[in-house]
Amino acid sequence: MPENGLLRVLTPDQVTEQKNKKEAELGSILLGNQKEDFQTNLAAYIRKCWEEAKKAKRDVLEQILKNKRQIEGKYEPDVLATLQAANVPIYFMMLTFAKCRSAVSWLKEAICQPGNKIWDIEPTPQPQLPPDAEKAVQEKFFSNIFSLVASKIAMQGQEVNPFAIIEAIRPIIVDFEKDREAILKKEAKKRCDRIREKLDDVLTEGSFYDALQDFLVDVVLKTGFLKGPVKRKVPSIKVKLVDGRGKPEPVDEMIDVFERRSPFNIYPQPGSVDINDGYLIDHIRMRPKELRALKGVPGFKDSEIDAVLEKYREGGLREWLDYEAEKREILEEEEGSFHSLDERIDCLEFWGTVQGKMLLNWGYEGEEKIEELEEYDIVAWLIGEHVIGAMLNPDLLKRKPFYKVSYAEEQDAFWGKGLPEIIEAVQRACNACARAIIHNVGIASGPQVEIDKDRLAPGEEAQVRPWRVWLTTNDQFQNRPAITFYAPPMVVERLIGVYKFFSNLADEYCGIPGYAHGETQIGGAGNTASGLSMLITQSSRGIKALVQDIDRKVIVPAVENEYYNVIQEIENLDIIPDFKIVAKGAMALLAKEQMAIRRIEFLQMTNNPQDIQIMGVDGRRYLLKTAAKALDLEPEEVVPKKEELEGMAVQPIASQRKPQTLGPGGEPVVGTDFRQFNPYGMNAG
Repeated sequence: MPENGLLRVLTPDQVTEQKNKKEAELGSILLGNQKEDFQTNLAAYIRKCWEEAKKAKRDVLEQILKNKRQIEGKYEPDVLATLQAANVPIYFMMLTFAKCRSAVSWLKEAICQPGNKIWDIEPTPQPQLPPDAEKAVQEKFFSNIFSLVASKIAMQGQEVNPFAIIEAIRPIIVDFEKDREAILKKEAKKRCDRIREKLDDVLTEGSFYDALQDFLVDVVLKTGFLKGPVKRKVPSIKVKLVDGRGKPEPVDEMIDVFERRSPFNIYPQPGSVDINDGYLIDHIRMRPKELRALKGVPGFKDSEIDAVLEKYREGGLREWLDYEAEKREILEEEEGSFHSLDERIDCLEFWGTVQGKMLLNWGYEGEEKIEELEEYDIVAWLIGEHVIGAMLNPDLLKRKPFYKVSYAEEQDAFWGKGLPEIIEAVQRACNACARAIIHNVGIASGPQVEIDKDRLAPGEEAQVRPWRVWLTTNDQFQNRPAITFYAPPMVVERLIGVYKFFSNLADEYCGIPGYAHGETQIGGAGNTASGLSMLITQSSRGIKALVQDIDRKVIVPAVENEYYNVIQEIENLDIIPDFKIVAKGAMALLAKEQMAIRRIEFLQMTNNPQDIQIMGVDGRRYLLKTAAKALDLEPEEVVPKKEELEGMAVQPIASQRKPQTLGPGGEPVVGTDFRQFNPYGMNAG
């Protein structure tokens, strides 16, 4: 920025000349005087990939900008010029804006519900605990049984005989083997609960849920990208004890974070169809302070970072990509949209495969041994001609920490379609109808007047106003009136019918009906509450499919990646290797009213002695709590706690239990039903 605070304005020829000069200088630097080729120079290779990806994305970038204009209610520059030349009303119907806003609201309601997790971790149907865990379950069971049987024998005044104890517990061991699977499932569930709490805490601290909400807007626009988990230094406050008193101090913590990445900043390899298909470049912008904070971080070179900061302070590297000019060229009339006067530095974050000799020539000093002819998945950061950092992909399966979903996926294509693209033709038709309606209203609002100027008296002006008295002559002996009024027809109703036709097509194309965002004139089955509920359920199928894509392509893989990071960093967590991550977003689209009705019907249907005997008091209590929650009631205020039910005479199946064999003093005899005993602190029945 000049010292006087003014921007320098260049002609198109000067911009082109400056661009070519920069590219020639940078190309000379990257290739070097020794003419290193792309096989050995890591910086040159990344720059080459960037130029290819940028060129291939130009059409996609134009489409994204076109979609944004359509949502914001702006005409394309060429269309606007044509309308202005034709002197027609410039009016843009905000149909796309309403559909996109409604789509984002539906997605947020289905995925980001307060108090409900959008994912869960569950053991598989046949969980396989680690050998030490299964052994611990068995040892704890036998220890509890031996202690219990020995104490019972001692209470009866008998001598503790190990052989008698073994004979007494032999039938219990047989029952234990039968119920072993149930015990292991409960133990697996218990460990799942422990890892779930830890994982949820890490995701919350890493802004996973916030980034997911921001990501949904881009899904509707074109293609949404979520990035993570990636390591970031985050400032926080820690309380330290100083002289026995807590003192808050600022510290920097290295945590896993998730962030929404704009589709403007993602550049895939030309021809790739998925995130992990070929290289991918993320165009990021860093402040000098953020760049300096990378010094000392493993994988980064302090000397390269210092060289970048020195050049930047001297006035270089501020627009080394020369990309803002290209964006302004595409935007045309929106020249200031992407231009920024802040101090951020453009950086290319490269995720892809390179040969080992590139890493060795750059000076890679990691713990892994690098072979020159081997291919390695890496992440590297390029600023100007400096690769400030490079490291092997930290993911166990060498996947990139990016996830993407489009509103309408396209087979064998990286970029899908956004909602504005789907209804673009309909939007244009609705705009044309709106312009015609306004034009017709203006023309038909008053009469068209024809005046025979030859019959006007000298000095008369051809001006129409109320109660005007016209002075005319009849020098030409003409019999027709001097002034004639015409009433142009008002065809607004027919034009509105055409508009509604195209608006209904938009509902069909995008799957967002008008009544989903406030339309009251529905008609037919939509005039009743139950009919409207059925229509909404049917129309939400498209959104359900989109939510399922988000579950499958974003939520599940992102949570799985974070899970592996958690179990690598935490020791002695007793984790469960035999698990599965499940997403619950699609289920949330079911109408709550319908689910409440079904629960109440089930509650009434099972209100009979036979079913109550089967489900027991605990099962009945669970149904009552679920029904109360569905009716927005406080379950704890309606249904007593489990402890309170123990002393109440409402246990119909207590009398149905198998009678126990009692001793002379009324105490249970050793060797009774296994379900009396509670090995591992759980009821296996």
